[in-house]
Amino acid sequence: MNSVVGECFCKKIKFKITFPTDSVSHCHCESCRKSHGSAFVTWSWVPRNQFEFLSGENSIKKYSSSSSVNWCFCSNCGSSLLYEHKETPEIIYFTVANISGELDEKASRHVSFEEHVNWFKFKDDLPKFKEKSEERILE
Repeated sequence: MNSVVGECFCKKIKFKITFPTDSVSHCHCESCRKSHGSAFVTWSWVPRNQFEFLSGENSIKKYSSSSSVNWCFCSNCGSSLLYEHKETPEIIYFTVANISGELDEKASRHVSFEEHVNWFKFKDDLPKFKEKSEERILE
């Protein structure tokens, strides 16, 4: 398989990701946690030319949490689907939870781990990093 499809909760928005993905990371930053209502969010990303809306692109709404970040969600069901950063306009970030099927990679790291919630304990051996940097957090 060389691609996978994703969709929002109400299935109004559907998109296709063509492999390879760049990486898969669990993000623990406060913005991800609050925008999804979860302990962390698992993201992957591809160059924009490997991303295609199959339906519902006109149902995407964007929220700018800062001058450089857009959170993209379904205007009908509220599913948070995509993330855009103005410093990397050639990349589209997508939530792994909205993918139907398997990605070409497994999660390989935790990012912004210094912001993780204390009520969820992690039992994996994945490396943990400060912010979106390469600075490791040792536990």
